[in-house]
Amino acid sequence: MAETSLIEAGASAASTAAALENLQVEASCSVCLEYLKEPVIIECGHNFCKACITRWWEDLERDFPCPVCRKTSRYRSLRPNRQLGSMVEIAKQLQAVKRKIRDESLCSQHHEALSLFCNEDQEAVCLICAISHTHRAHTVVPLDDATQEYKEKLQKCLEPLEQKLQEITSCKTSEEKKPGELKRLVESRRQQILKEFEELHRRLDEEQQALFSQLEEEEQDILQRLRENAAHLGGKRRDVAHLAAEVEGKCLQSGFEMLKDVKSTLEKCEKVKTMEVTSVSIELEKNFSSFPRQYFALRKILKQLIAPHSGFSRQRM
Repeated sequence: MAETSLIEAGASAASTAAALENLQVEASCSVCLEYLKEPVIIECGHNFCKACITRWWEDLERDFPCPVCRKTSRYRSLRPNRQLGSMVEIAKQLQAVKRKIRDESLCSQHHEALSLFCNEDQEAVCLICAISHTHRAHTVVPLDDATQEYKEKLQKCLEPLEQKLQEITSCKTSEEKKPGELKRLVESRRQQILKEFEELHRRLDEEQQALFSQLEEEEQDILQRLRENAAHLGGKRRDVAHLAAEVEGKCLQSGFEMLKDVKSTLEKCEKVKTMEVTSVSIELEKNFSSFPRQYFALRKILKQLIAPHSGFSRQRM
């Protein structure tokens, strides 16, 4: 089964390489044998670099031959082939990608294929590396086996990441609703204070305003903490979503690409599992309603009333 897969993979790679080579041929100029630059098409249908065909016909005044099929045309007819120009750019990009993949899939030290994976060092190695002194005592497995193993590990990370993402989203939604709830609580407390101070409003105006000021400060403080926590949760949500997207992307990558920095990705996943998601309490200070206001208010009034009379009595005496 494994041999069949290897054969099929090899055949697919060979087919892709052949197709890319054919594309490079079609995107090349028959005169300079380089990629076409400002491609133009002549009457016979062949394409050349504009500069190459112009030099080819430089000394001719009529009967302009094609450098490929030798078919002549009476007039110097050069039509820009913009579509072919776009294909040339694509061929260049594909060639660059092919070169990059080829370089990255080779051992930088021995220039051999990275076909094995060292479990201790968590890196792809070539056969020469595996038998060298550096990795001789390590556990080395085929790259395909390591790819499958770490793909399963990464996939197991997705579920807790998604759960944490949902938890953060739910908490953030709840936090965003709390300013409205806080406003209603504050208004309820405000009405309570007004009712309690209704009888003694004339004497307790200063105290009432002081309590309103404290309440306002507390509200602003809680609102500030709610905004900061919502922003903090938003950042955590973006980080977890980015990590989840990174893990999903890795699961879709080839073996070598997926295993690159896989240890770092798994460590980040472990950190997310223990990430704390906290909520800000919107409970108001209990001392706002824990003391008998009327009692203290009456004591203050009595002191204000008694003081003048005491002075008056002393004067009479």
